[in-house]
Amino acid sequence: MPTVLHRLAKWSVESPDDIAQKFKVNGAWKSISAAQVCNQVHFLALFLESRGITREIGTIFSYNCPQWVQMELATLLLGAKSAGLYPNSNTKDIHYVLNHTETTFISIQNKEYFQKICGDMSFKLPDRIKLIIVFDGDTSFSPIAVSFDDAVAQGKRLSEKKESKNLSAYLGKLNPLEPSFLIYTSGTTGNPKGAMLSHDNLMYTSDIVSKYWKLPMSRGSLFSFLPLCHVAEKLQNVGVGISRHYTVHYCTKFENVATELVEVQPTLLLCVPRLWEKMMEGVQKKIRTGKGLKKHLAKWALGVGEKVAADKYSGKAPNVFSVLQYKLADYLVLNKIRHALGLGKVELLASGAAALGGYISKWFRCIGLDILEDFGQTESTGVICMTESGVESAGTVGKTVPGVEFKIAADGEVLTRGRHVFLGYFKDPSATAQTLENGWLHTGDLAKINERGLVQILGRKKEILKTSGGKMIAPLPIEEKLKQAEMISQVCMVGDGRKYLSALITLTESVLEELKQKNSVKNGNTVSDPEVVASVKKYIDQINESLASYEQIKRFTILNKEFSIVDGEMTPTLKMKRNVIEKRYQDLINNMYS
Repeated sequence: MPTVLHRLAKWSVESPDDIAQKFKVNGAWKSISAAQVCNQVHFLALFLESRGITREIGTIFSYNCPQWVQMELATLLLGAKSAGLYPNSNTKDIHYVLNHTETTFISIQNKEYFQKICGDMSFKLPDRIKLIIVFDGDTSFSPIAVSFDDAVAQGKRLSEKKESKNLSAYLGKLNPLEPSFLIYTSGTTGNPKGAMLSHDNLMYTSDIVSKYWKLPMSRGSLFSFLPLCHVAEKLQNVGVGISRHYTVHYCTKFENVATELVEVQPTLLLCVPRLWEKMMEGVQKKIRTGKGLKKHLAKWALGVGEKVAADKYSGKAPNVFSVLQYKLADYLVLNKIRHALGLGKVELLASGAAALGGYISKWFRCIGLDILEDFGQTESTGVICMTESGVESAGTVGKTVPGVEFKIAADGEVLTRGRHVFLGYFKDPSATAQTLENGWLHTGDLAKINERGLVQILGRKKEILKTSGGKMIAPLPIEEKLKQAEMISQVCMVGDGRKYLSALITLTESVLEELKQKNSVKNGNTVSDPEVVASVKKYIDQINESLASYEQIKRFTILNKEFSIVDGEMTPTLKMKRNVIEKRYQDLINNMYS
């Protein structure tokens, strides 16, 4: 089965009534079977071809939904390429991708998304765009707009004609090695680059993940809320979801993740590190602000869970008393925490897009859950290293998986080679040449192999700070240590070209709420509450004791809000855009060096 479309077709024949997709309408979950998905993909391909679209590029701009995936697969069935836009993309990036791809048709969620494209309405769609597919709502805003349902219906009528192409005719013409998916990097600096991935890339890494983590066949459910234009969600939703015959539940919007995750209770959940951290912080806040017996019971249960997990991962056999204590703690508290988080039925938790802090992994073990890590990037189709269940790997990304070549260059950069490596950047041969040398992908990530043979990520090569004294410091490991403090949310170290290192620090939402209630958050960008400043300083002093003098944080500023996607300080997968942060808070940074 060389492409995801071949696998979908096989699934629709072998188990046509399996539920492939679920989505929510008016508060109720609706189902789409494997056969229905496959048929609709075929109908959409027929419709697109009837409109003169063949081997071109289609762009999708929408939140996650069944139509997103069906539209992408229909585009690929024609032998065309598909590109996606993040739902919160700014107008500049939207126009860049539309122009860079020279897209000839676009798919959008609704009229509001069209308005996002047009910005202040001064932007005129290029004449080359022949068609706009609207997933839901009004189509009257443009004469070339067609509703998704109408497109499916027209394609179905075309399929009933004798001369129409059947699904096998389309499948027979697909080349699994040609560029298919265009994934535009979120762009922490400059314009986004369009990484070209083939069907073979996606199928290869989907099979690696399925085999390495021993994912069962035909008895899994997924929750889709990470952007579908990101490699992590594409790997989970399209690659693994279709290959393993899993039901994908589509979140209605990002703001509903917490409530709908509880409704779905998936068996496999993929999150980015910041979201795992948010879950942890939410539970910690409830316990911290709780009262009486419930508070003491929760603390006791987490303590029991921590001890049992520590014994397990150190290879010790738990004694009978510990086992009985854990069963009681799980019955009274831990299973209720898991269910409240939407993790009551999970068989596997996965983290991707960035390295997960070891303290987060260890906290989830306290409630009986092990988060496995998949380290990769868009250019490696999401896979390079993975951790294994039951193996102590907190703070690392595990080992390279079979079939993936891996080495660390003299300067510490991770290099990898194999079938998982992308085809290059779309219309950017110079960037491709810089990234690919003799088949080796230069990831830009710095790493080391620890004493147990596990890979530990040190940060991005371009994020290394060089002091005026010539000392080179990777900020990520220091930032992660500081974030272990329960009150600290995010840390952005600065000091490139300066005589010492400083840090911009944000507090957790719960701490900020408490400060606001005390009226301790004043006008301006910073928090100056003496108690909070003293607490943060205490944590920094503790971390500094373990660091060389040139690595230590000498000055810090506490901000009165967290870094956000809306303000352009975080990527859609919640990684800091350091250059944006430094520019925005330049005055505060300068004050730390005055």
